[in-house]
Amino acid sequence: MKRFWPRSLLARNVVLLMALTVTLVVSTFAVFYHLVQRPRAEGLAQLVVSQISTQRIVLSSLSPEARRAAIARINAEGPLRITEAPTQPGPATQLDGGPWMQDFLRELKARLPADSQPMVNADGQVFMRVSLGARTYHVTVPLHTQLRNRAMTVAVTVSAIVAGLSLLAAWLIQRRINRPLRQLQRAARAVGSGRAPERLDEDGPSELSAVARQFNWMAENLERNDSMRALMLAGISHDIRTPLTKLRLALALGRLDEQRAGVYIQQIDRILTKFLDFGRTEGDEAPAPVEVNTLIRQLAAEFEDSGSWFALYLDDAVGTVPMRALALQRAVANLMENAARYGRQGLTVETQRRGQQLSICVGDRGPGIPADQVEHLLRPFTRADAARSGGGGTGLGLAIVDRLARVHGGRLRLDSPHEGGLRATLLLPIETPGS
Repeated sequence: MKRFWPRSLLARNVVLLMALTVTLVVSTFAVFYHLVQRPRAEGLAQLVVSQISTQRIVLSSLSPEARRAAIARINAEGPLRITEAPTQPGPATQLDGGPWMQDFLRELKARLPADSQPMVNADGQVFMRVSLGARTYHVTVPLHTQLRNRAMTVAVTVSAIVAGLSLLAAWLIQRRINRPLRQLQRAARAVGSGRAPERLDEDGPSELSAVARQFNWMAENLERNDSMRALMLAGISHDIRTPLTKLRLALALGRLDEQRAGVYIQQIDRILTKFLDFGRTEGDEAPAPVEVNTLIRQLAAEFEDSGSWFALYLDDAVGTVPMRALALQRAVANLMENAARYGRQGLTVETQRRGQQLSICVGDRGPGIPADQVEHLLRPFTRADAARSGGGGTGLGLAIVDRLARVHGGRLRLDSPHEGGLRATLLLPIETPGS
């Protein structure tokens, strides 16, 4: 069956629409024939038989002279024609009227005497023989136009029109579908060859629009990942060059000892760790119950061991919520590290639950930043001005948090209060079980 099934979508649509059209036409003809046309043919046959029988009874009761006068009057006043049958009748041409005419003649033969020989001539008139006494007459009755062969002609014409409209509809539908599919094919070919594809038009039917949106989203992610990869390679080359240069210089001058070498190695390790953190997103991590306030207390204790004290303002209403634990820990740790490194004073962490949204705000009272640089800090490898960038970082801390927030359906908001410092607020949706 698959071997004979058309491969193109247009041919398949045409076959399906034509099959549906043929089924509908055949069903309509069957219903119309059995419920309308056949009863009408039988009723008309009964009417004709009734007229012929009435005329025969009346004419049989008359004398020959009165019968001839009555026949002349019938022929003059109505469509019915009565003529004497010739002694040598010639061949008659019978009209082929299809199933409707066959039903009509069958009913006539069943109700008329056997010698009547009813038929329908080429002019569409009922023709039969009637015996009146010793004479035989031909009775001709005009046939109702609804029983003539025009019905079949009209039916065939209508069927041809419906089939043509079905083909036109299939072509128009397929043309509307093929246009975005061809665009998608070209765009997919561009992605496969390593080129940036053109964005697909997201207008049109909802199904095709959804496909276009998903493809555009995929293309944007691929371009963003390529851009991030290029940035990471450039950033690694740039940021590692400084400690490597110092290490090479100390080695050349003979001043390299174990302690100094360890410092340079730690710097390189910290830089690589940041880049690896930026490349990971934990997007596949499953949500699990997390005590958010307990997690923040543990992180605050770790920073306290390294000399940075955070004032905690934790909302008890937060409680245990389903979150991606590792991603949340990395995001909060990066915010606290950024505040400890650049703010150094007035360090705070505040949690709050608002409905199905979790808010974690990390603030400091260090040197402020201009308002026009707030959103700029979310870009990878971006540092603030000299007042807040003296720690020799990679410029990836806030970018890591922003990426983690976006991957998990949230966002990172930065505010620069009038009293100075920076407030970084992580807004994350609280996922319900099964979502």
